[in-house]
Amino acid sequence: MVKIAGTRKRCNQLDGKTWTRYSISVWNDIKKSPGELRLKHPAAFPLELAERCIQIFTSGPGELVLDPFAGTGTTLIAAARLGRCGVGTELYPHYLELFRERLAAEGEGAAAGGLAPPPRLYQDDARHLKRYLKKDSVDFVLTSPPYWDILTARRTADRKEQRCYGDREGDLGLTEDYALFLQQLGEVFGLVGEVLKAGRYLAVVVMDLRKKNRFYPLHMDLARVLQERGFTLDDLIIWDRRHEYNNLRPLGYPSVFRVNKVHEYLLLFKK
Repeated sequence: MVKIAGTRKRCNQLDGKTWTRYSISVWNDIKKSPGELRLKHPAAFPLELAERCIQIFTSGPGELVLDPFAGTGTTLIAAARLGRCGVGTELYPHYLELFRERLAAEGEGAAAGGLAPPPRLYQDDARHLKRYLKKDSVDFVLTSPPYWDILTARRTADRKEQRCYGDREGDLGLTEDYALFLQQLGEVFGLVGEVLKAGRYLAVVVMDLRKKNRFYPLHMDLARVLQERGFTLDDLIIWDRRHEYNNLRPLGYPSVFRVNKVHEYLLLFKK
């Protein structure tokens, strides 16, 4: 935390106007760039979202930001842009390669010739976090875990093509049993809790799911699992993505009413 002489400690460097705008419980002003839309990753969140979260939950340059499900490295690149140290794990080598390509592009576009400090992304299972991080060393965690096996499931409601990360051993998104999937996520976030400093925040981007006729409130179930692991659920934000959906269909029509999900949750936990 940054302390200004004669004032209370600051938790971040936001001015009052920006603080107020970011505190609104629904974020509907965040969009993916054309380059992000071209990334071949089925569930990546925008750099703009990552940068906003890092600005809110870190106090300044040099702090350590972790993403245990790093994908193409959005969290890590956002951290580096803001002068934070980014570190993460990613199971799939092709996403690691995409991260390197993004990193190279960032370096080419930077006035100083690159990002400093350079982020670190390790190809490994998130359950091996402690190979790379010391206890109580991380200042902020931002991540989006696998959305169960929903990306590999046949989509009967909107008939869209199946999407998936891959089929590598250790991929939690391939777990078919929902209870086991939640247990595995709990194991990962238990490790996150060990490396995160006391009093600091974990932000998780997550979406509720439906498989056939059953609804799975993943944001509620994950909140319960993390609270069982010692985290305090501090708040949540709705990430409104309606502007990304220009081909909505009347799901279930005319037999059963189904909801078109055009938002995700940003769950905010405190250690």
